[in-house]
Amino acid sequence: MPLFQSETVVVEKDRDGSAFLKIDAPGQTHNMLSRRLMTDLDAALDAVAAEARLPLLVVRSGKPSGFLAGADLHGFLEIADAAEAEALSAQGQRLFDKLAALPMPTLAGIHGPCLGGGLELALSCDYRLVLDNPKTQLGLPEVSLGLLPGWGGTQRLPRVVGLRRALEMILEGKRLGAREALRWGLADVAPTNESELRSQLAYLGIKAIQQGKRPLKGLPLRTWGQRLTESTALSRGLLFTATERVLRNRVPDDMPAPAEALQAVRVGLKEGVAAGLAYERAAAGRLAVSPACRNLISLWVRGEKARKLPDALRAVAAPEIRNVGVVGAGVMGAGIAQLAAIRGARVVVREINQAALDAGLKRIKDLFDKAVQRRVLSEEEAKKRFAAVRGTTAWDGFYDVDIVVEAAAEDLDAKRAVFRELDGLTRPTTVLATNTSSLRVGSLEEGLTHPERVGGMHFFNPVHKMPLVEVVRAGATNERTVATLVQWAIALGKTPVVVVRDSPGFVVNRILTPYLGEAALLVAEGMKITEIDHVMKRFGMPMGPLELLDQIGLDVAAHVARSMAPLLAERFGDNTAFDAMREKGWLGQKSGRGFYTHRGRARTPNHLAENLLRVEAAGEGAAVSQGLPPEVRAEEARDRLVLLMVNEAAMVLGEGLAETAEIIDLAMVLGTGWAPHRGGPLRYADERGLAAVVEALESLAARHGRRFTPSMELKKRAFM
Repeated sequence: MPLFQSETVVVEKDRDGSAFLKIDAPGQTHNMLSRRLMTDLDAALDAVAAEARLPLLVVRSGKPSGFLAGADLHGFLEIADAAEAEALSAQGQRLFDKLAALPMPTLAGIHGPCLGGGLELALSCDYRLVLDNPKTQLGLPEVSLGLLPGWGGTQRLPRVVGLRRALEMILEGKRLGAREALRWGLADVAPTNESELRSQLAYLGIKAIQQGKRPLKGLPLRTWGQRLTESTALSRGLLFTATERVLRNRVPDDMPAPAEALQAVRVGLKEGVAAGLAYERAAAGRLAVSPACRNLISLWVRGEKARKLPDALRAVAAPEIRNVGVVGAGVMGAGIAQLAAIRGARVVVREINQAALDAGLKRIKDLFDKAVQRRVLSEEEAKKRFAAVRGTTAWDGFYDVDIVVEAAAEDLDAKRAVFRELDGLTRPTTVLATNTSSLRVGSLEEGLTHPERVGGMHFFNPVHKMPLVEVVRAGATNERTVATLVQWAIALGKTPVVVVRDSPGFVVNRILTPYLGEAALLVAEGMKITEIDHVMKRFGMPMGPLELLDQIGLDVAAHVARSMAPLLAERFGDNTAFDAMREKGWLGQKSGRGFYTHRGRARTPNHLAENLLRVEAAGEGAAVSQGLPPEVRAEEARDRLVLLMVNEAAMVLGEGLAETAEIIDLAMVLGTGWAPHRGGPLRYADERGLAAVVEALESLAARHGRRFTPSMELKKRAFM
């Protein structure tokens, strides 16, 4: 009979008298620390504490998916004020203090994700066994959500792994696999298979019983580096000062979580654990009601919702995708093929000739090799998945596929020719998707026997990293096709957003294109490349617009700009910057020179590009901007770049490309990294004040032209 049993927690005795506490929240793929689970854990620990003669408590998950994936964030948006958030932090601290204070030694058995509150729970145990497989991750991602580890993590982690390493995990979101956790002292053993798991669990259990409890002490000082930089108050002070300087340079404006987390660690080391926990609680209260935290958690909730099939599509019979065809094995095609193979599909890749095919298969193989290096896959798994990919220069195998993703050159005639071939070579039930980033999907349906099975599936580069997929419904696209594309995107681990009205550039590139063009205009007007990128990184973008252009490629940017011209030219006029740089051969990273000169990982501004664009520019706009003081000019540059995207996002909403503002915001954050703590362009406009945004755009229009004229949708939202 169990010592304790509830909806989420069971405690049972083993033959040797040790207790095993199993966490298994019903109805969840992963265990999440909900209020229900925390209440059950509290009661379970009381039951264990009453059995004072137990030699050992082992805490583990009952789910094959992993240990504990963190707190359940759905309830965070319902927190009314800082006091309520502080009380929730105090509840978690008391719970994990109770676990740490049990009279018997405690051992956490960890596999899969052990994140956030899950790691804070594991840190409250005396010993940790961590299963070594690619799915195991230990980390504290709270800062990326605008929070800090609020259940003791800022105090316990430094005392287990050391100060510098703890700051990496808390401030930078570094996640450890089992081997690194073992090296850092976060794991005591790291078995690699079931046999080792049993033997090392027995070994660690005996060790725990023999050596007993491990109360919190000072910093571990295991390495010479830790002894040099963490052993004295002076050396720790220097480390904190250096970290503060890094945060000032890297952390965007209006993002308070990193500074609060750093201070919680500092207070705990200077004044003791009790003072550190008190600061942690108070900071949790302040952060939980900050705009940054609200926006970041709202985005997380929207992302979770987007990764579930919409109610309107659940009744549609969509086939399971087991066989995939990919046309084109360039950067995007290779990435799509590799991802499909990783997720268990058999893949056939078609290229126009053997040389192109060989190069494409090598790209796919290189992606698998990198996945092994990053420990996403084992070497054996990578070989097995790569063996499921085959190539052809004809159309062998395409009749048997469930879906084809076309990733050929961004040329309308070439893509139409591919779709005409596929129309006759594939089964009528095979879904045909295009990965175009700028062309209308409807233009590829024309003349096909079964246009209803054609849709857009726009992946972002690099495919294995970028979470967004735009699923595009064209004029003839039926519900089965949309449901299939959405369901497969989810199966690939992506977040799909449905573009309900077909238009060049869809949502993301439609909004991004004016922003990138404006950045080039600012260069032409005399702003330094580095200044422009710095302004936007301070705003919260992961990279500046000119850095992004170098990554995309100036040739690609020029092509997208031409494709978008029918939509944008009337308002924005001709911007020849991308074509001018393309003609010089300055294509960005791929050519070694763009807005920056690239040498390996190092880069320096390309002043020749600045000179080229200034010669090309009409002088009137430059004179207007050059007359401003530097601080005012930087502020105006930020508004020009940001508000163009806000205005375009409002137009996208008004034209019905996406159903809600929330979908547009999610797409921009996931597709471009749009300042996540600001929630997306339309959320940013709401927080700044829609009337103030309209007024700022009108002022910019008076100074710089009609491209800044506020859209009707924005005015309607401001004055409705």
